[in-house]
Amino acid sequence: MAGIEEQSAQTPDLAHYLRVIRERAWIIVLVVVVVTSAMLILSYRSTPLYQASSKLLYQMNNLDSALFGSSYYSDVNETIDVATGAEMVKLPQVAEAVKQQLGSPRSAEELLEAIDVSSSQTTNIIKIDAVSTDPLEAAQIANAFAEQFTVLRRDTDRATVAAARELVKEKLATLDSEESVSNYGLMLKEKYENLQILEAMQDGGFTIVQTAVPAASPISPQPVRSGLIGLAVGLVLGLGLAFLLDYFDRRLKDTKAIEDAFGLPVLATVPTVGSWERGRRTARRKSFVGFRSHPELLESFRALRSSLQYFDFEKSIKTIAVTSGLPREGKTATTINLALSLVMAGHRVVIAEADLRRPMVPEYLRVDGKAGLSSVLSGATSLADALQPVDLTLFLPDEVRASKTKDNDAGLRHNLYCLASGPLPPNPAELLGSERMAKLIEEIGLNPGVDYLLIDTPPILAVADALTFAHEVDAVIVASRVNSTTRAEAQEVTERLRRSGARTIGVVAGGVRRRDHSYRRRSYYYTQSQKR
Repeated sequence: MAGIEEQSAQTPDLAHYLRVIRERAWIIVLVVVVVTSAMLILSYRSTPLYQASSKLLYQMNNLDSALFGSSYYSDVNETIDVATGAEMVKLPQVAEAVKQQLGSPRSAEELLEAIDVSSSQTTNIIKIDAVSTDPLEAAQIANAFAEQFTVLRRDTDRATVAAARELVKEKLATLDSEESVSNYGLMLKEKYENLQILEAMQDGGFTIVQTAVPAASPISPQPVRSGLIGLAVGLVLGLGLAFLLDYFDRRLKDTKAIEDAFGLPVLATVPTVGSWERGRRTARRKSFVGFRSHPELLESFRALRSSLQYFDFEKSIKTIAVTSGLPREGKTATTINLALSLVMAGHRVVIAEADLRRPMVPEYLRVDGKAGLSSVLSGATSLADALQPVDLTLFLPDEVRASKTKDNDAGLRHNLYCLASGPLPPNPAELLGSERMAKLIEEIGLNPGVDYLLIDTPPILAVADALTFAHEVDAVIVASRVNSTTRAEAQEVTERLRRSGARTIGVVAGGVRRRDHSYRRRSYYYTQSQKR
């Protein structure tokens, strides 16, 4: 049963094909445009070619039966004779005769290349098609080949009868005067006369039933047909290239692929918004940190906040580590935005910057990073002195701060604190994996004045820092990014977290396109309206 389910899960469905076409539509369009344009250019630049056709009919006249009372050719197969005749049209001697008849500057080989001979298995018709840049020349070549072939067949048949007639003549020459008047002699004379008549009436069995006439329009180029062929070929090549690139592209394309690769539920989807801001170093924040610039992010993190309630039912979740496989997958933004969402619900939250290599939380939250986690762990600073309040007015939308709903009841009070990274130590992994780190997590978690501790950690595929204390927190959330995270990376992240003993509850999928995100937004509004 498991094998069948796995095979079913790996079988691409219609949605997969449509996704590939949608995401790589530009490749398909580009290939179609290039191939169609190339076909049209070649079509317009090519020399016009004209075609003319003549037809021959094969028909036995049975003159031998009429003269001799029995068939001279006893075993005649018309199908074979027609096929043989079609091959004989292309004989070099026929081409030489055509060259002489037309006085053509072309060689016999060139004349043969200009024609195409075909026969039908259901009729006794041979068709001779000639192609040339001159419509008159094409008609002349087709007719000349038809005429010279019939002459060849006629002469060949007459030569056969003439050879028989000469044999009879030789027999007559050997008879004396008495034998020549005998019944045998009279029979030979009659045969000789009959063969003379038969020889004169031989026509080779082929008759021209259609003469070629000059064509009014060329058979090529045909821009419309070439364009349609280019369109069809380009579409096939474009689709093939798109699916080939998708086959070798191991990036996770949608939330379903993320769930399958991580083996974890997607707790929330975050749309792509904003870009890097240029200017001062302090302005290097990404615009998707906080809800003031893009309030639509609030919906995603409300969904993430609500998802935590389902896991909190099984086991109290108070300390949460947010990590990712590699940098630039949104773990820091996820940590901050989740904290803001929890604060808007009236919770008191502490954000701890545990990335002691490239800390970004202090810069994003605009707090001083000189004293922080490393200072507390080394004993240089107390926890109370290292915690810094965050100015929420910088991150919450005006309408949210102005309303009096449950979500922002305590929104303007200092319910969000940041424990910055502090001075960067030379041994971050050992410091984070120390007993002091475990006690610090426990101390904050047991503090009745703190509802949630969110820890921003380094990427676990880059360094092992987060794995040293992942088992000390109540839950781990993995930040991933559509069209960035690969299947192999996702599987490696899951395996490393499993070996560390961490309780990984789900994934936050960033970079989701708005059209894929809209159904979750509508679903959220529906569920919230039910609660209110």
